[in-house]
Amino acid sequence: MANRNKEDKKEESGELTMLAPNDKYQKFFDKFAEIDTLEVAQWKTAHLLGYFCKKYKETYNDDYTWKFNNPSPTKCFEVWQMNTLAARLSANPQILKDYIDWAYKNLVPRAKRRLTSISFMTKDEIVIGYKMNVLLAGKKNLNVDRSTLLPENYKAVFEEINIFVQTYGDLAFLAQMEQTEELKQALEKVYLLGFDKDIISRIV
Repeated sequence: MANRNKEDKKEESGELTMLAPNDKYQKFFDKFAEIDTLEVAQWKTAHLLGYFCKKYKETYNDDYTWKFNNPSPTKCFEVWQMNTLAARLSANPQILKDYIDWAYKNLVPRAKRRLTSISFMTKDEIVIGYKMNVLLAGKKNLNVDRSTLLPENYKAVFEEINIFVQTYGDLAFLAQMEQTEELKQALEKVYLLGFDKDIISRIV
């Protein structure tokens, strides 16, 4: 009964709760509550995953279901995915937090079904698109000009309608020419993938 009361209090306080298969996981999950008091600059992998789970709960009104594929939380699927994201994007916790916010704002609403794995936001084409078109967009040292190669996922969209583009210059040309309905739809698709329209106006 005492344990039930303790859980009820956690629910009322808004703390993250979830079942853990062993004490190691419980200690790992206990760190999630620190995101409310710890500076983002000091966040570690556990805190970023805690924030991810918090956003998941807010979105679906349900807890994220962990895979528990390893008895050690430091080697579990979710930690591996977050470490992969850090390697591809940045080890800076503020950048990673911002990316999680962006993913829930831009990727989740477009999903055709409920997302059940953290892997939806660690896919290469999504991370690269975000890095090029959101994270680096507008920075003075952004080295994007007419000859810069487009990410493969953007090129693939146009290849579907037999238009072969290679560079940002090619895409800028397409965006400014008279457009067929097919081309309009392709451009809209790359914008949905994360391409920043403002980059075109900055290309010299």
